[in-house]
Amino acid sequence: MTTIDNLLLKIVNFTSPAIEERLHNRDSKVLRSLATSITSCFFITENQSRLLMKILKENSEKLPDFSQEISEALSAPMWSHAFRQIEQVKKIYISNNDDGDLMLTIDFSFNSQIRKIMSDIAKKCENLVVTNAGKKYYADLTEHNIVTLVEALKPHEFDIEEKVENYYNTIKSWSEPEIRGQFLITNMTNQNFHKVITADLGISTSIDQNIINDRSMRYQYFTENVKNHGETLTEVIANRSKTRLWIDKKQHSVGNIISSLIDLKRLPMLVVFDTLVNNKYLENLKILSDALEENGIFDNIGIYFRLPNDDLGKQFNGLIADKHYNHQLDENLKVACVMSGKIPKFFLKNAWRPMSVLALDSRMGMRHGKTAVYSNCCDLIVEWAEEPSAMDIKAILR
Repeated sequence: MTTIDNLLLKIVNFTSPAIEERLHNRDSKVLRSLATSITSCFFITENQSRLLMKILKENSEKLPDFSQEISEALSAPMWSHAFRQIEQVKKIYISNNDDGDLMLTIDFSFNSQIRKIMSDIAKKCENLVVTNAGKKYYADLTEHNIVTLVEALKPHEFDIEEKVENYYNTIKSWSEPEIRGQFLITNMTNQNFHKVITADLGISTSIDQNIINDRSMRYQYFTENVKNHGETLTEVIANRSKTRLWIDKKQHSVGNIISSLIDLKRLPMLVVFDTLVNNKYLENLKILSDALEENGIFDNIGIYFRLPNDDLGKQFNGLIADKHYNHQLDENLKVACVMSGKIPKFFLKNAWRPMSVLALDSRMGMRHGKTAVYSNCCDLIVEWAEEPSAMDIKAILR
């Protein structure tokens, strides 16, 4: 009996008429492609063999010269070679990204079902991104991500690195009420904890509930009071659920944001001008200048980039000179301004660190690039724009 692959070669080599004249264009192309694979040293995979038999069965009547052979071949399929084996990769492990940070890595061979699962998981994970090939994903190395990914992918026979498995088992062994109880602010008796907060706020600072809630993410504690999620902008910022928060520029001005940051003792501040919206450099500088002056901030401001000396650049650079926004980076600096993705090297060598980050008209969000990595030292990153960035931002101010 003729093997199915040899039968295919007879069909595609038949020219009176050619398969393109009898079959749908899509089917004829697939048969030509499979014939090429059969004649190569790699042969075809088992999945490709199923596709081949399906096409032959559906088109048997359109190939009357071969319909009898097709029927006989399909009744007891035989092949001249063993199918090509594809290595099936399904792994979860820890690796370093391009910036050297540890990340959870999910690596797998193409699989539409797993791709669908990863798409659903993206809504639950923190900062889950996919490579261009679509076969490798990266996520922040957090307790939440470890539990979410392991529980979603383990039933699909993923090979989980021992270290990740150990982290998962440790996390699942925790009792949430017990852990939360240890980190209630009223139960925090460690002297270093109190010293750090005192150094942050000062002994004479009056601490209201907004400040207590605001610092809970920075110092990793819980509060007993029910959080108020939004009567004022200050409350919305103080009670954010993540370090990043989008604020709708149509509803709140930069002046409103700075006022709230001052209420929360969140100076000094790093302001980021987005390079993707460079036509707004001058407009946003004027907005920022007016907002700072509206809140009584006139000095100790440093803008650490300049524009080319075209018409727009001359106005931008001139405004910096007129306002004396050229303070050096030191402990007295209140506001520092940089371009997204272009943090000056002297920031890395200086002890100055922002208490808050404000990104103006951020399209892609403060997620990638050198400025984003530097900003990760801060637990409050505000993105002021007309709509959320392309990244998944769940903490949305309505």
